[in-house]
Order: sequence, then structure tokens, then C-alpha cells
Amino acid sequence: MLLLHHAYLFWAAGRRVYEISDAVLRRAIAATQITTAPPAAAQYLQLPELRVWGSPNGADPPEPLDGVFVHRTEAALSIAVLAIFGMRPDRPGFSAVGLEGRADPDHPSAGEIEIAATREDGGPPFGPKLAGGTAAGLYSVANAGELLLLTGRLLALLGEAEET
Repeated sequence: MLLLHHAYLFWAAGRRVYEISDAVLRRAIAATQITTAPPAAAQYLQLPELRVWGSPNGADPPEPLDGVFVHRTEAALSIAVLAIFGMRPDRPGFSAVGLEGRADPDHPSAGEIEIAATREDGGPPFGPKLAGGTAAGLYSVANAGELLLLTGRLLALLGEAEET
């Protein structure tokens, strides 16, 4: 149902797709500025192919993150995200992970994500978890906080992305 909801909002808002280039993705990974104010009521952020990986269910192997549906919510400074992970040969279809988050309105810069984006192992956000990932220029989202953090950073850089 969550996929249907996001798909409908995406369609109703004009089916805006932002193609995120490798350069914009690298800037987002290194950035500190985030926003929870998307340019449209709903959009899809298409990530560069096979650059960002994550495990939708911690017990499953990592999958490539194709992109994220993002739409505004009724809560102040909040966004709803539906991450679409790639297909795997051991099962039909794709994986989808939905969550909502917001910037902390009490923070002076309104730039703090409330869902923790810290890793249990103390590693840096978006550090690759796949063997050889650093040499290959790959990134990983290790938890819900990192997914929201990446989405917020990408939203802040959408002026540099190509809308299709």
C-alpha cells in the first residue's frame, strides 16, 4: 500500500524525476547542508546506477539503491521517503523501505535529522560496506537515519540535478 500511495502522489504532482549525477551524489555525501523542503509535493530522485547500496532487511544481502520517492507530509519540516532497492535473482520484484523524518525545528539551522544516522560500528555515514567499495567509488546506507540524511542532502542540491 505504501508503494501505491507514493506512486499516486508522484503521479498527481506531475511525475517529476530528478536524475542525480555522480558529481551531485559525491557532493551530497560530503555536504553538511540538508533540507526537508522538496521543490514539489512529490518527486523521485534517481540515483546513479549501482553507486549506493543497502540492506533493506538487515539479514538480506546488500542491494543497489535505485532511488527514492519523496513527498511532503503534514508534520512541520517532515518528509516521507520510499527507497527502491534493486532486483535480486533469488526473488521476484524489488525491495522498498518507507520512513518519515523531519529536521529538528529547535536547532538554530534547522538542519538536524532526528532519526540517528550513526553506525553501530562507529564508521562514517555512507562509507561502503561492500568489499572493495572504496576503490570502486561505492557508498552504503546502513540505517534509516542515513537514508533520511542522504535524501535531505540530495534535496538541498536538486538545483544541480537534471529534471526529466
